[in-house]
Amino acid sequence: MEKYKAVCFDMDGTLITNTNSVEYLCLLNGREKEVREIEIREEQNEMTWIEADYVKAKLFTGLEIKRVEDEFQEYIKLIGNIEKTLEELRNNNIRSILVTAGPIQVAKVLGKMFKFDRIYGSSYEVKNGLLTGEILEHLGDSGKVDSLNKFCSENNIELEEVVAIGDSASDIKVFEKSGKSIAINYSDKLIGKADVYMQTNDLFDVIKHIIG
Repeated sequence: MEKYKAVCFDMDGTLITNTNSVEYLCLLNGREKEVREIEIREEQNEMTWIEADYVKAKLFTGLEIKRVEDEFQEYIKLIGNIEKTLEELRNNNIRSILVTAGPIQVAKVLGKMFKFDRIYGSSYEVKNGLLTGEILEHLGDSGKVDSLNKFCSENNIELEEVVAIGDSASDIKVFEKSGKSIAINYSDKLIGKADVYMQTNDLFDVIKHIIG
């Protein structure tokens, strides 16, 4: 078994199982109907997922940023055993990073709940404690790779020593760069793109593919 030094986790659909981080912010702002209409247009390929994120961001203009953390556990369902999985990785000197194209403000809530070594996400503008509806920097799939490269460079880790875990097309570029890729509860777009495929409600199931 190859010795890995880091695991790169996606957030939406991988750790968050019942929605996605952008939709969550829309729900908090009472814009369920509108966000669903945008997602239908996205599914019908009328816009890319990145273009859709910019449109969706307008739906949570004026949302109080404090609510993102305060109401997280009321709205969000997480995959089981995140804490146990990260602890097992730490016990084997393997670092855990969270890399998402979703809002960094949501990723930071997970960062507070669990001890990731680093969190990367898209930067959504906040002024006077309120989300403005503007995206300052959207990571996209290329930005996710850039974030992983940055972490590896700063920590003397080769990309071949990284295991990437994700569920959707936005993870393909990270999968291609990493030493091993695990598709978890995956979309059809990931078929043929990963080394390991699994359907599970328990994140700890990935450990045997990382540590053995």
